[in-house]
Order: sequence, then C-alpha cells, then structure tokens
Amino acid sequence: MLCMQDGRRLQPDDFAHLLLDNDGLCWWCQKRPATTGEHKYKHSDLKRLMGDDDVLYWGDHEQFRELRGRSGIKRDRHGVVKFPKSMCGPCNNARSQPFDLAYDRYAKYVTERPTRKIPGLDFEAVYGESWENDLLNLARYFGKHFGCRMARSRVPVPESLRSFLDGSTDMPDAHMALITTDSVHRLYRHGMYIGPDGVDVSSDCSRFTGYVMAVYLGSFGVRYMWSEEEIPNEERSQFFHFPRPLLNYFRTEEAVMRGDTRKPGLLVRFLQWAQKPRNDSGPES
Repeated sequence: MLCMQDGRRLQPDDFAHLLLDNDGLCWWCQKRPATTGEHKYKHSDLKRLMGDDDVLYWGDHEQFRELRGRSGIKRDRHGVVKFPKSMCGPCNNARSQPFDLAYDRYAKYVTERPTRKIPGLDFEAVYGESWENDLLNLARYFGKHFGCRMARSRVPVPESLRSFLDGSTDMPDAHMALITTDSVHRLYRHGMYIGPDGVDVSSDCSRFTGYVMAVYLGSFGVRYMWSEEEIPNEERSQFFHFPRPLLNYFRTEEAVMRGDTRKPGLLVRFLQWAQKPRNDSGPES
C-alpha cells in the first residue's frame, strides 16, 4: 500500500495506528462472519488464460510467485488467486451474482476486441437494451473488488461503496472511470493486472482522506477514487452512467495515482470527435 501525506510518501509505521483490526465480519453486510475470500481475478478469466500445464506468474515489487496449471487455481495455498477471507457466503455469492454475470459479458467483449485505439467502450453493444442496469452491475463488480482490497489493506470501506452495492446508483464521494495505462499495456495487455493501493492521510495523520485503486483486464482498466469530501457533480462523471463512456489515457501508474491523464493519439482524438454523441456521452468518465 502506498500512503501519502501532503505529497510525501509515508513509511508503514507512520500510519499503522490508523489501520483497522480484523473484526471477523463481512465488510459488506457487517453482520455475518467473513468465511470466504473473493477472487482477485475472475475464475473464468484465469481458466481462459491458462492451459492444463501453463504457468501464471503473480508478483509486485515485493514478491514473486507462480501458479502452475488449472488445478493450482483451486489450491491457491499462497493467496495468489484470492483475497483473504473478508466476506460472508451470501454476499460473496447470491447477492453479487448479477455483478459477476455483468462482468462475464464485459470480459468477453474486451478480450475479443483488444485494441485500445478507440474513443471509449460501447456498452449498448455489450449489453443491448439492458445496458443501464447491466452497466451498474458491472461497476458494482469492480466496487466489490475494491472493497476487498480495502479490507485486505485494513482501511475503512466508505459507506457510499456499501450503498452502491446495495442498489444506489451513484457515489457522491467517489469516482469510477474507464482507463488505459501505457506502462500496464506494455507488460500486461495479454493478461490481468492489479495496480497498487494508494491512500492519502490528513496533515495531522489522524484519518484517511482518500483512496485510489485500479484493476485491469488486458489493456482496459477501471480506476476508483474516493475522497472524504463530496466530489462536485461536474468532476464526477461516472463511466457507468453513459452507454459510450470515454476511455481515459495515462502514461504510468504514478500518473493514475495522481489523476494526470494524457491526450490520446491523433487517431483516437479524431474518433472521439467523430463518434461521440453530443447528447449522452457526457464529459470524461
């Protein structure tokens, strides 16, 4: 986890007092025991990428592991595939099944169309006439993923995220955007990648004030940003509110953390101008 204070990176001991103790309860419903761990990556995505004896490599700047063959997905002795147990069975299965179904259709669409030289994704093509409800459920799938990362990092899960999973259609203190990042595209465009967990703390180091996280399938990712202050509507154009949301381009993961987008190439900018409906796409999301 990357923790920042006024632009300065903190060491783990500097914010250890802010981390939550594990109460053993599901972070979503906060009622039932946490008996299951959500997959970091969808089981179907892992099976698609791995043959019977293929090796899936997992790592970050601190550790490196390998997972051999599809049988290793089920064993997962080292926590490569799943998050630690932080959800109850009902929340991780029946309650979130619509989220999984929406993600499966999205995953099939983007893996069959891997180019990122596009102005955005066409969710009417993905979901048809039900795009509004299915797109909300896709965003909730990613919200569940980010919530599990917060639980793993022992930071508070925003109430707005729980409400969103419960059926709310917006999060006034959070923003989700479709993204593509040059450095991730170069290394993981044929695979999957989880970016670092970025958190900000207050000047007096008394509370967390913001989170930034991203996860990718191939070249396409979703970035989640939470702020303790409500985000103005004009700065909070959610990708899940539009049938053809724009794709936001970043150079590096550090730029993703800061929110510093880059201009897309000339071809993409032309396509954005030519294809963007003026009445429903909204600003960048």
